[in-house]
Amino acid sequence: MRVLRSVVLSHLVSISCGAVALLGACATAPDQGKWIKIGQTAREEVVERYGRPDLVMASEEGETVIYRSKDLRRSSPKMEVPTAQAGPLGTVTTKMEPINPGLGANPMNSRLQERPERELRIRYDAQGIVKELTW
Repeated sequence: MRVLRSVVLSHLVSISCGAVALLGACATAPDQGKWIKIGQTAREEVVERYGRPDLVMASEEGETVIYRSKDLRRSSPKMEVPTAQAGPLGTVTTKMEPINPGLGANPMNSRLQERPERELRIRYDAQGIVKELTW
């Protein structure tokens, strides 16, 4: 009876480990660049999926665009400035106030869910078709 219980228990552990591995494989992020095909994918498709690029460099042959990952776009340090305020009994107190970014601080693509995992550089030809892709 103990041998049978041990065998059943070892099979349950094996099945459980396999199920956990299978579920973990399903939860990993897909390779985001596989859907872009050189010579086939149009600029409009890329913009629809990733939004407007962070940088555009135009040339006679076409244009090169750069998409930065979410991590790179939010890496700027928080800045603070000292402010003076009236204190009790005619004294002055100072405290540090954070600088709230203004125009252009929030990405235009904030509603988009998908961004490249790392910096992506795409070169389009004059017709707007992907000619080169660099990670």
